[in-house]
Amino acid sequence: MATLQVEAPEKSQNVLGSITINAPLEKVFNAHTNLDLFKKWCGRGNDLNVISYEPKSGGNWHVIEKSDEGEYEFCGSFHEISPNERIVWTFEFMGLPERGHVALEKMEFEAADENTTRIKTVSTYQSIEDRDGMVASGMEEGWRQSIEALEEVASQS
Repeated sequence: MATLQVEAPEKSQNVLGSITINAPLEKVFNAHTNLDLFKKWCGRGNDLNVISYEPKSGGNWHVIEKSDEGEYEFCGSFHEISPNERIVWTFEFMGLPERGHVALEKMEFEAADENTTRIKTVSTYQSIEDRDGMVASGMEEGWRQSIEALEEVASQS
């Protein structure tokens, strides 16, 4: 089963994530860059309306997750795509009263063995308050649901 460990260090703008997915590295990475697969796991596996998704350095993304609780809109830009190694992108939740609360997220992918992938993430927010607000929003549970959906998609692709 997929695992997630989250750390929000005191007096830091960062959220650190350590993820283990029971699927091969190439399949896990492909699930991040292949739109058909991405739609199946991003947003906790809920229905995802994709406005744009260009997983390439300089590309952008914009999605709306539809769940029983409502709709959640997110967008960002891809800064780097290094196949099977790293994705660097920005992430913004569009549901805040004021735009511009953007986080920079770096995901580093590593094969633990031929059937297990580790992903280390660093999400850097513009302020400690932004970071704390994201943590308080239930981010960890939503993230956990997404990585469980990711593992299901990657292990079946």
